Amino acid sequence: MTWRKTAATWAVFACLLGYYVATERRGVPVTEAALQREKILPVYSDEVTAVTLRREGKQVRCEKREKRWQIVQPLGATAPADLVAALVENLTDKQEAEEIQASPKPDDLQAFGLSDASAVVEVDVADGRKLTVKLGGRNPPRPALYAQTSVSPRVLLIGVNVQYYADLLYEAGSKAPRQTASR
Repeated sequence: MTWRKTAATWAVFACLLGYYVATERRGVPVTEAALQREKILPVYSDEVTAVTLRREGKQVRCEKREKRWQIVQPLGATAPADLVAALVENLTDKQEAEEIQASPKPDDLQAFGLSDASAVVEVDVADGRKLTVKLGGRNPPRPALYAQTSVSPRVLLIGVNVQYYADLLYEAGSKAPRQTASR
């Protein structure tokens, strides 16, 4: 091999390296939909100390005691600690929300199923804050539901797992033994 062939080979290599650096190493552009995605609640699951679920005049309250979740209201109700942990994680760490509408009008809230009669999940945070998530109706084309938090008036689209776990906790609360008055 002559020095000219060696120089030509190195020149081609340099051009290909320059092309790679200029085009292939760029990050994937962030889409507008990805920018709108965020956590449902701006806290981490380990900061949550209690969860209260309210629907149709019924209430189920779960508290973290000795690092385990327990149903404390209604008395006598039981549910696996992992079920409560899964609900908390879906509201905080695991699941992203997509903003559907930034500043909804009252009529819009009705259309999303976010009326005053909607199910509400209240989260107590270790720093004393109480955050709420109002659960609305399902989004027809996707397995998701509409929600609104106390953090912002926006309407969000969240995964249906939140409603699934909440429904299981309501069911566990409704199976609590009835307290009878003693005479």
